[in-house]
Amino acid sequence: MRKVFVSGALAVALAFPAAHATPLPDIGVAGEGALSQAEEARIGREILSQLRDAGGVVQDPEVNAYLARVGRRITSAAGTGSDFTFFAVEAPSINAFAMPGGVIGVHTGLILAAQSEGELASVLSHEVAHVTQRHLARMRETSTQSQLWVLAAILAGVLASRSGNSDATFGAINAGLGMAQQSQLSYSRDFEREADRIGMQYLGGAGFDARAMPAFFERLQQTSRYDDNQALSFLRTHPVTGERISEGQTRAQQTPVRMKPDSTDFLLVREKLRIAQMGPTEAARYYRNSLAERRFISEGAQWYGLARTQLAERRFADAGQSLARARQTLPDDAMLFALEGEIALAAGEPQAALAAYRKGLAAFPEQRVLFAGEVDALQATGQRAAALERVRALLARYPTDSALWRLSARLYGEGDALNYHAALGNAFYFENAFEPALIQYRLANAAAGDNFYLRSTIEARLRELEPLTKGGGASRTPR
Repeated sequence: MRKVFVSGALAVALAFPAAHATPLPDIGVAGEGALSQAEEARIGREILSQLRDAGGVVQDPEVNAYLARVGRRITSAAGTGSDFTFFAVEAPSINAFAMPGGVIGVHTGLILAAQSEGELASVLSHEVAHVTQRHLARMRETSTQSQLWVLAAILAGVLASRSGNSDATFGAINAGLGMAQQSQLSYSRDFEREADRIGMQYLGGAGFDARAMPAFFERLQQTSRYDDNQALSFLRTHPVTGERISEGQTRAQQTPVRMKPDSTDFLLVREKLRIAQMGPTEAARYYRNSLAERRFISEGAQWYGLARTQLAERRFADAGQSLARARQTLPDDAMLFALEGEIALAAGEPQAALAAYRKGLAAFPEQRVLFAGEVDALQATGQRAAALERVRALLARYPTDSALWRLSARLYGEGDALNYHAALGNAFYFENAFEPALIQYRLANAAAGDNFYLRSTIEARLRELEPLTKGGGASRTPR
């Protein structure tokens, strides 16, 4: 029997050829029954790996660390385990998606569109509910080919949407939706209502105002009346009806009001993404105008954004002054210390950078971006051995952090081929990029050097990965 996902991917390719360039993960054969949790985890990891390969995942550690912190608040309220991955997708459209196995992506356009941290958290809560209620597996239980057409099309739409071309994304999704019966689409709407109901419970349990969810959905629906394709991106994949909004508002009235200010991280992450979307020159003009006209939600966040644009333009003194202005109205935050260190390093003042990172770590000891900055500053001051020792200590605490393994590889350099290739192999391994990992482990295995424990680890990884990479199976999850 042919695998339905292949047919779905082919149909999508006819509507959007770019989708065909990135193969969809194998979602199995119609009639095989519900997806197991292990299968869900495999599919989710494959999607994330493909998005990384396509350059769709935002690589900014502060952005993804912030999403992970908000996500942990929600999953903790949901009483779930820690096996969720939250990440940002570099796309201007307003959208988010939940993939099997707790892989949840948020488009940068949605983060910028959210007018409060509660609105962003409401979307994450909705997506977490899709995962905890196992909606993908429950859709699969009916074993109907048309439902798998829908699934294949949605997966293709996720991969296509990062292009920012909403028409192409809708074409990819609609190619599959057109092959489904209306009754099965209503089944999907039942899932959306359930995700609203459960997600609002998670939202309130995480300390956010549950009213944020229906308020955000209603605003998107109103925006769509003016034919805003960015808002339509979310509405096409999460059909919002007046009935759903009304039900959400009714539920919200039964929950306590929680009027909490937005976190500093939320405000600053938005400005980092705004600069990435606009570019430094246009963003600098935006910040100067908003500050001059007093048009902002947070004055400190505007000064932070201006400081970042000035850093990009290598106007280090101006960047330092703007950062000082930001600190006048914002509470201490790890992102402010990180920017101070970045400015000092770029200005050729590594000792000042080292002081900034260490002062930040004294106040925020768990912020890995500050650890990474401290390592950069140590290396810049010629303290390579101390930098390596710091990274080793961090890896002992966070052994699956691919960013730390990349930092380790950079410190070893090609002069220590054994450790360099092993560290780079570990970085790929923990990103589920198994073919590149295998290449690096083979290079490490061929390199000179005596380290019995490291070589034993490399040989174990080679035995684990070599069978998986034969016959195109390199994206499968190792045991």
